[in-house]
Amino acid sequence: MAEISMEEKRLCKHKGLCYENALNGLLKAMVQSFAVKSCVHLLMNVIIRKGYRRPIQSLLSFFSFDALKFTAFAGIMNLLYKSTLCIMRSFRNKEDGLNHIIAGAISGISIVVEDKERRETWSLYFAARLVDIVLRGVCRRHGSWDPNKIEVYLFMVMIYFLMWSYGAEKDNLIKSYFGFLNKLVNPSNMERKIMDEWCKVNMLRNPLKI
Repeated sequence: MAEISMEEKRLCKHKGLCYENALNGLLKAMVQSFAVKSCVHLLMNVIIRKGYRRPIQSLLSFFSFDALKFTAFAGIMNLLYKSTLCIMRSFRNKEDGLNHIIAGAISGISIVVEDKERRETWSLYFAARLVDIVLRGVCRRHGSWDPNKIEVYLFMVMIYFLMWSYGAEKDNLIKSYFGFLNKLVNPSNMERKIMDEWCKVNMLRNPLKI
């Protein structure tokens, strides 16, 4: 009975000890992320780019430094989140949203081991998810908007900002993305001249410092 009552009072409901749970999360996340990375590599490099013609090189690239960074990022993020969550429960002796907020913030440190280009991709993805969650919460609690149309509203705002940047702030766009928008919009010569003038005016008003 004593063991049952202690188990019921325990804030952490996971199986085993806290350090075992954290290490288990680390290993699972690393295995899963490596499997995902390997599948993407298999599709892109072996099949599409015909890497099967160089089997040894293709096999070694599965264990490249880039793959290890992606695997370490996922594993460390999981480890930091679970271990911090258990520490917060023990330290505060309560379970609430604050524990998860702090654990999530600390687990974000794991992004430093990730590839520089993917850092930006992850940051933008999670930022978009954050905005989506916040707007859905506001709509359901305080607004009359249909939360299922949030994606439409967000897309409208993002397209407005992107097209404005394309026309007047092209220096702040990534070259590859600017090229994509060029193909998508396919502006006439006159439109290109007008956009160039807008960019010149903006550069004079607010010159780039870096």
